[in-house]
This record gives sequence, structure tokens and C-alpha cells, in this order.
Amino acid sequence: MPSMNRRPLPRGRALAPLPARGLAALVSALSVAGCTAPVDPGAFDLVVEGGRVLDPETGLDAVRHVGIRDGAIAAISGSPLEGLDTLAADGLVVAPGFIDLNTYQHGDALFRLRVADGTTTVLMLEGGAVDVPAYYEGLAGTAIAHYGTAVDHQTLRRIAAGDTTVELHLGMPDWPGLNTVRVQPELDDRALDAEELDTLAILVERGLEAGALAVSFGVQYTPGATHSEILRMVRLAADHGAPSHLHGRDFHPVREWGDIYEIIATAAVTGTAVHLSHLQSMHGGFTGEALTLFEGARARGLRVGTDCYPYLASATFIDRGDPEAWRTWPDERFQRMEWPPTGERLTRESYARYRAEGGLVIYHPEDPASRERAVRECLAHPLAMIASDGAWDSGRTHPRVAGTNARVLGRYVRDEGVLTLMEAVRKLSLEPARYLEERVPDMARKGRLQPGADADIVVFDAETVLDRATYAQPTLPSAGIDAVVVAGVPVLRDGAILDARFPGRPVRGPTAGGGP
Repeated sequence: MPSMNRRPLPRGRALAPLPARGLAALVSALSVAGCTAPVDPGAFDLVVEGGRVLDPETGLDAVRHVGIRDGAIAAISGSPLEGLDTLAADGLVVAPGFIDLNTYQHGDALFRLRVADGTTTVLMLEGGAVDVPAYYEGLAGTAIAHYGTAVDHQTLRRIAAGDTTVELHLGMPDWPGLNTVRVQPELDDRALDAEELDTLAILVERGLEAGALAVSFGVQYTPGATHSEILRMVRLAADHGAPSHLHGRDFHPVREWGDIYEIIATAAVTGTAVHLSHLQSMHGGFTGEALTLFEGARARGLRVGTDCYPYLASATFIDRGDPEAWRTWPDERFQRMEWPPTGERLTRESYARYRAEGGLVIYHPEDPASRERAVRECLAHPLAMIASDGAWDSGRTHPRVAGTNARVLGRYVRDEGVLTLMEAVRKLSLEPARYLEERVPDMARKGRLQPGADADIVVFDAETVLDRATYAQPTLPSAGIDAVVVAGVPVLRDGAILDARFPGRPVRGPTAGGGP
């Protein structure tokens, strides 16, 4: 069975799986009519009082009281409930806790930033762990939010090719690009031989057997990986009922849709879910056309998807790619780069200096207006989810790590109406949960506000929510996030993180031994 174990409800009533969508529709109809299901007598562990409750699955949008018991939602009532503890939510929105599919370098610092942005489940599906058991063991009992990981094809590929320099922390690669120039970049640039491919397949499958949620591919960063190599690893994921999560190959206007074609083809051949990360940053002004390709594939039954984040600039390792190619870049390219610790735009000389130091660099788009259109197209499209792509590097990072959710809710929902509040909540909670339900059936308890669902909840002020993080100060917490509840435990209250509370549970696929 997957992990995420919990105590049963009182009086021996097991926390049953959520009902089928037909019954969910009935619950929605009763809610609209003003009815509520019978409420168990006695005090709840926690009551969220009088907020505007949004459930993106049933469509419930009404003032309700939410009763929580044993880490689960036990009642949603139109009448007041009695609780041992209460969170006042008058005038505030009460929504399912947000699920972030795409973060890096898990640990307390990153988890706190994501929780302060309303996230209750923090996943690492691009990148991921090399030693999956060590990842889960290392975070047990120390996490303020739920956590989970993919198995990392990119780093395992290096190991299979003979790289002995990879260092790990809690089972994750201690990315050389975050602090020093990468060694042996030629390993990313060449195809693997047959023996190396067999070794890689063994290593990837070990991660899946240890419960990794997906196979992660940083294909842009491994240009030597052939289509055949990627297809073989996606087939392994399919064999385990796991999705494949790709950072696509470099987009080029002449080669056009090669990365999209690879995703569609692997989904067609394997039948598994294949996902492309942060479409708007990969395809810029071609985002609309790329979404149309995904639409066509989905209409024909293929399980392809994508996500986006609401910022114009991207970020990447400053030492990425050919170590000599930068010497021929035009001066204008350096001017589009920003060094987060100082906020300065780079020159050829400063780029060379910081490249030797290593770290993440901000890339501003060549055409900001076109990138803004791409962000809006992706946010508004029903197929695209929202994920932060947020990393932690001692605070030297991108503002998306702290502000993604609040920026969507504040700027693009409230201020500009690019999508509705319910649409945004669905993209931030329900759709990421559904994406993982085949691999982790217990995800059917997340992304919903219904009796029987996990008590992962965010309470925010729709009138004031907004990101505060900037490229110069990327870790400033968001405004307007009033409270966050993880597994029934308040971890953020009155906008402040509560210390010494670690209710986060592992989100994990089935293991080879059948245990968590």
C-alpha cells in the first residue's frame, strides 16, 4: 500500500475512499440547496469557522463551517460546529491545500516558503531523488508539509556513465550547479552505450520499486539522451503505473515542436501519463500553438499535460551547457541575465566571474510582452496546472519559490481576471491530485474539501492575497495567506509559521515489498 497512513475515525469507522463522482455531484447538489450531511455529535479537533468554502470537485462555493477530526474533514456544515480549537475564517476563502508538483532541494527552508504560499503538499517531480529510500527516511518526522519525490533520470544517467563525483544529501543530488561549476559535462552530451543503458534502467527501476512517484527527465540538460533512451525509461514508469515528468528539450523555431512530439509519442506508445514542465518558459510566444497540440492529443485519449508559473523571467544554472559557448554570445544576451545576490544585470566580464562561482541566474525574456501573453494563455487554459518550479539555494533563488500561488490568486485572478478563483483553486489543488491518483490512490483524498478528504486546507484573503517576493528578494513570504492546515494541524496561523510542528507525511507510491 502507499504511504500517508492515518488513524481511523472514532467508533471504528474507517476513513473510506472518496465516493465516485456521481455521489460527489449529489453532495454538490445538496450543498447548493443549503442542506448538509448529518454531523457527528461531540467536539471536533479543529473547526474552521464561517469561511467561503471552495471545493473544486463538487463546485461548492458557500459560507460553511468545516469540522476536522483525526486529520480528516469530518463535516462541512451550514450551522456552527463545536471544536477544541477554532480558526476564524469570516470574510476569508477556505480552499483545499495547494499541491506543488515541481520543487527542488527539499528541506525545512523550502517547505516553509511553500507553506507560507498556501502549499500543503510539496513534491519534487522534476529533478528528484537518486536514493529514494534515503529521501523518505531522511525527511520522516521533520516536514511541515507533505512531501514526495520522483526518481531522477538525469543524475542516475551520469552515474551509469561513470560519474563518481555526485554527492547526495537526504538521497537528493547536492546539485553541483548550485555551488560549483559542474564536472564532467561531457557525460550529459553523449549517448550511452548498451551496457550503460542497462545500468541506468536498473537504477531507475530501483527508484520506482522504492516508491518514487514518477520518473523525472531533465532532457534539456542531457542533450545526449536519445529518443530511444527516454522511451525505454518511460516504459519503465508505465510498468509501475507512474507518470513521466519532463523538462523538454530546447525549443527552436526551425525545429519547432520536437519536444512536444516526443512527449506525445511516448504517451501514445506507452499509455502512461507524460507531463511537460513550465510550458510558458520553454515555448514563450509559441505557447498557444503548443497548447493546441496538447489539446489534440488529449482529445484522442493520450495522457499528456503541462504546467506553468506566473513569472516572466526564468532561472537556470549559470554554468549550464557547453563551457565555452558563452564566449561567442552577443552582449545583449548577458544583459538579460540578473544575478540574484546583487540584482545586477550581467556583462560578459561579470558573467565569467559568476560562472566560476556557480549558482542560479535569472533569465529575463527577450520580448517581455510576448512572455506575458504566454503566461496568460497557459494560466487560462483548462489543460494546464500551476507549479512553482521553486528551488532552494540558501535564498539565492527565483521569487516563484515563495510567491507563485499568491501571485496567481492576486494578480491574475483578482486584479486582471485571467481566470476565476475556482479555476485557480482547481489548477492548484484538484488537478495535481488527480494527476497522481493512479500511482498513489490516496491522492483521491487531497485537492478536495469534502467529508472524508484529508484536512489539508489553506485560508486566504481574496482581497489582499499577493506575492511579495522579487528577483532581488526572492524569499519574501506572500501576503494574504492567513492560515494553513496540514493533516488537521495548523502550521501557519495569522500569517505566521508555527514552529515545532511537523505533521507532513510521505506521499509515496507502492514499494516492491508492498509496504510504505
